[in-house]
Amino acid sequence: MTVPAFPQLCFTLMAPYGAWGAASPSSATTAWKATELDPPKSAIVGLLGAAMGVERAALGPLAAALRVAVRTGIRPRHDPRPDYHTISRARRPEGRERWSRFEELRPALEGRDDSGAMLSKREYWHCGLWSVAVAATGAGADLAGLAAALGSPRWVLYAGRKSCMLGLPPDPALVTASGPVAALTDYGWPWERHPDLKEGALAPLLTLKAARREPEMLAVEEGYPGAPQPADGIIQRRISRRDQPDPLPLPGGRIYQRFHDRQEIRMNWPVPVESGEEAHA
Repeated sequence: MTVPAFPQLCFTLMAPYGAWGAASPSSATTAWKATELDPPKSAIVGLLGAAMGVERAALGPLAAALRVAVRTGIRPRHDPRPDYHTISRARRPEGRERWSRFEELRPALEGRDDSGAMLSKREYWHCGLWSVAVAATGAGADLAGLAAALGSPRWVLYAGRKSCMLGLPPDPALVTASGPVAALTDYGWPWERHPDLKEGALAPLLTLKAARREPEMLAVEEGYPGAPQPADGIIQRRISRRDQPDPLPLPGGRIYQRFHDRQEIRMNWPVPVESGEEAHA
């Protein structure tokens, strides 16, 4: 069934260094914070929320109203050297509803807590480039407002962790197309959108992309209007990702970072794929 053209928000996501949160084992004395190589929906919604100046506790309705599609141009590589930290244990002051971070750490700083520090290792990746398409499928999603916010964000935008700045501006655009493939094709890569920078600032990205010789990928959230279907002759792989943010506010102004499962469909780009060729995932 042909889907009529509809507006979609497209933008560039690039960072020289970053980390996308991933489930990882921890214990009472150690914390291992792994990273995925593909941007999760929670990171994309968090980026949009930061641009709008929306607190984390209010990101649930925004995430529910959006569907996302991600075209991978340069898939990052794991940094083989995790970042090592020692973290002083925090103790909540008794009988208080609100407190500062200093008050949490005061027992350790004053030597009244001898339980020791928690050991933490954090994974990172280096050099990733994606273009993102966002469709509004529910109330409360203003694509024009999101585009304007990405162009002039209220809060600093980063790739997963606050120490990881974006390497290029998001360069948002509203594209009217029949689905994510058409929208992301029309939107293009940074050197296609800004050919005057192709031989200058964007040359290292082009060189790296050519050296990698990797097929581009498309990941589309289930329910995205106009997404490619198996009947189109495209080799697809369906995966489940627990990255649909639905933060739960807690007493004292804190939040519980709650996530729900969602379905994502991955395939090679461009489409369609030649029959008999295996999907690259």
